[in-house]
Amino acid sequence: MPLITINYSFGTEGKDIAQTVAQKLGVELFDDKKLRTFVTKSEVSTFTENRFDLQAPGFWQRLRSREPQVYLDIMEAAVYDIARKGEGVIIGHGSQMLLRDFSCAFHVRLLSTLKLRVENLVSNQDISRDAAAELIAKYDKSQKAFFRYAFQIDFDKPSLYDLVINMDKMKKRTVTRLIMEALESEDIQTCSFDALSSMEKLALERKIHAELLEKQIDISTLKIAVPKIGEAEITGTAVSQEEKDRIIEIVNSVHGVSHVRTDLSVWIYPLRFHDFRALMWNWSIYKIDDTDKPVIS
Repeated sequence: MPLITINYSFGTEGKDIAQTVAQKLGVELFDDKKLRTFVTKSEVSTFTENRFDLQAPGFWQRLRSREPQVYLDIMEAAVYDIARKGEGVIIGHGSQMLLRDFSCAFHVRLLSTLKLRVENLVSNQDISRDAAAELIAKYDKSQKAFFRYAFQIDFDKPSLYDLVINMDKMKKRTVTRLIMEALESEDIQTCSFDALSSMEKLALERKIHAELLEKQIDISTLKIAVPKIGEAEITGTAVSQEEKDRIIEIVNSVHGVSHVRTDLSVWIYPLRFHDFRALMWNWSIYKIDDTDKPVIS
């Protein structure tokens, strides 16, 4: 069975097409609502409903809050968790970017002119043309800003997709048929065991990342890896033995982690100004080894 991502411009009736494709293939459709439900059941303790809104954070929010990065970690974990099933139709949420290195994932982009999108909204939502145009402009701006923030790329870039369809001259059934014909090609691969395993490890890595951020751990000095399914590997530095122990405790608490391997050094900074690490590289730094003897480095 195929693994498909479908991304569409607001007002193109892309969700209807995604639903039809999923039904014809006999696979599950993961739209925004289904993704929320999936994350809620996946035991990601940092998840709350308001964290699943696709909005790019403002400059000051990025400076003062870890919330945007926690959201990205949760979103990425959800997409990888779904993808590791090896089949399904995923709508949006950066799925075309997150799964672009997996040859078994097929990426579709649906678009149309502003004129047709306005007409669709006027017809389907019973609003004025001006209101429809304003709604589309607002949605497009938010979507583009989020994608640039999350992936530093324009989501309209054609190379992100395997199939791009302009719906201006095509009815929904024609677009659906084109997608189904493309999926029937012998060039479309089924996800291998190695690919599914990689997705599972990536999902766990993002969950660990989110949990550490949520618990106010500075991950800038940490490297998080999942070399094997269920095994977490944490390397880097902690500001104290207490933080080191806390990091290990947090990682062990993440659902899906069965074993934790660490190689963490403990650093003590003069004056203990933990929040100003970046400003202290030119100061004396002391490293504590396993015998708790200070060593000047």
